[in-house]
Amino acid sequence: MSRAQSSLPLHIGSKVTIKNYNTFLHNYGSSGYKFRFQLNSDNTTGEVYIIDMTSAVHGDIITRLQNFFEVPNNGVVDNPPIVVTGQVLHYVPGGNRVETAPSACVRPDVAFVPKPAASTVIPRPPGDTCGNPHARIMCEVTVGRSVGESGRKCLSWMREPYVRAVISIKILEPRLNMQEPTTGYFYRTMTAKLYRQGMPVQRWDFGNIKKYSRDPITDPPGCNAPNLAAYRITIPISEVFWDPPSPIPPGYTPAIPPNVVGINFVIDLYRIQRVALQAQTP
Repeated sequence: MSRAQSSLPLHIGSKVTIKNYNTFLHNYGSSGYKFRFQLNSDNTTGEVYIIDMTSAVHGDIITRLQNFFEVPNNGVVDNPPIVVTGQVLHYVPGGNRVETAPSACVRPDVAFVPKPAASTVIPRPPGDTCGNPHARIMCEVTVGRSVGESGRKCLSWMREPYVRAVISIKILEPRLNMQEPTTGYFYRTMTAKLYRQGMPVQRWDFGNIKKYSRDPITDPPGCNAPNLAAYRITIPISEVFWDPPSPIPPGYTPAIPPNVVGINFVIDLYRIQRVALQAQTP
């Protein structure tokens, strides 16, 4: 972790209006930083913080997560039924039109769920800031020390019913001078959470060293091979196509389009672990 990352969050603006903050995001939101807008008591201005910085670890994990979500598209790259993207701006739930973006997100294609402006559902469903269907799955990836911010943001996303699931991936700083004997990779603690509407939060400790351990040899981690059932995040694919009428019928279950392969998204946390370790080597 760099010296700059260790000083985060960094306060960079005071009493900034919501309009000016949103304009700032449009201009600088892809500059390699992630920002937080903390609304003041006047509900019109807020404090602006840098909460995270991009890095090879951060970028590689996001790419791998996107790869997992693209599997049900079965190789379709033009107009795929499941749209997997990066930092797409959405409105903070209950945030007075404050804009923010996840690390990555997943939404349905408009061929299966129309844009909010074309929807027959009343009241009109929410959308992203460009008018596309609201993402149904959000991913938040944090590297370094700003782990508390990630939890707050995940809980904020879950206030929007159209967000059906949120994945939180936290990669702590490397244990310097502690390396795997066979690969030379640093030992790193890694944790994941899955939030789903109406369900308990699921948690995983999936690093190559346990969260509170100092001895990975005699106290080996559980996530030590691919395809372990205990270290897989599973989300029903149908959740991406969640677009109920209003009022929502009892037992409503969205349908998976026929050209989508499979029933569940499956994210192998061992694969995420290896990507993180390979991205920052001694």
